[in-house]
Amino acid sequence: MGLHRQYARLSPAALQRSRSDPAWAQKRLDDLADAWAYEEPLPPEEAPYFSIEKSWDKLHYLLRAHGGMTIDVIHGGAELPLDDETDFGPARYLTPSEVAEAGAFLAATPFDDLARHYDLPAMLAAEIYLVPAAEADVPFDLDALRCRYDELTRFFGAAAKAGDAVVLMLT
Repeated sequence: MGLHRQYARLSPAALQRSRSDPAWAQKRLDDLADAWAYEEPLPPEEAPYFSIEKSWDKLHYLLRAHGGMTIDVIHGGAELPLDDETDFGPARYLTPSEVAEAGAFLAATPFDDLARHYDLPAMLAAEIYLVPAAEADVPFDLDALRCRYDELTRFFGAAAKAGDAVVLMLT
């Protein structure tokens, strides 16, 4: 199991409705999550729903250590009230303009720039979620993070191009 960071794209109209109708928002997000879980997965740039799975805390650490990102794609955004809140905090949303800003930052920031900030002892001390216990595992972890970062960049780029908002959920 574990904690997963999941994202859902919503049109501006769907975001507006979601903000005023928590029951509708809950159903819409549940429908997107079900389709994602039970249908053939789409590439991130085509997916209306997406997950970086358990890499969220490590990516957040690297993005913060790198600096320069004004929109937090891991924990940012405004709270989106839903009928069923999770045990891990409320859903949050980024507006289309925030998605565009975040997408531009991600696209302009190569993963290698983030990877320079991977510091296993510091990450262990900070209790970053699912950091490897040994230095020997760091290259494998960096490979996995590179893949998730690439997917996240593609997801946000497509959402920005479409003018969509993005909902963030920790489940």
